[in-house]
Amino acid sequence: MAEAAHDSAHTANILGALAVLIQDRVEGAWQSSLDLSPMAAAALMQIEGEPGCPIELVAGRIGLTHSATVRVIDKLAERGLVEKDRARKDARAQSLTLSKTGKRVAQQLHEARNQVTDDLLAGLAPAQRAALEQAIRAILHRCVEPGREADVTCRVCDDRRCSPEICPIRVV
Repeated sequence: MAEAAHDSAHTANILGALAVLIQDRVEGAWQSSLDLSPMAAAALMQIEGEPGCPIELVAGRIGLTHSATVRVIDKLAERGLVEKDRARKDARAQSLTLSKTGKRVAQQLHEARNQVTDDLLAGLAPAQRAALEQAIRAILHRCVEPGREADVTCRVCDDRRCSPEICPIRVV
């Protein structure tokens, strides 16, 4: 019994180590190749996924306050990656879209993240990859609530690799 508890604790610990490894490598790639912080990258990807969205939506999805998100968006706009237009219904609200350059950078963000995860999976045999996918799907399906939590969890997902029909979080 004690051995099973130790095995479970060890599994949880190495899962945490893997999460840190993935996060560090992805964020490192974004910073070194594109000079973007994790929050700036997440904001850019959120706008890519929902062109015309307001700052409030981006703030909620990336987990920053409204004022912190405004600062992130302003920096992205200064770099020519994001365009801010006043919304028609409310002159105070801004509608956010990516510029041509912003769309290219968003694509590079996805490519950098995909390269990190592809590299980590490359050493696994097909059966190991299938088992890992099955375990990840089970964890995500069980632990992530559909709606806002799912939106936050999937904020930097590559929709070319996952769609609502096969997403372990969004599938009912």
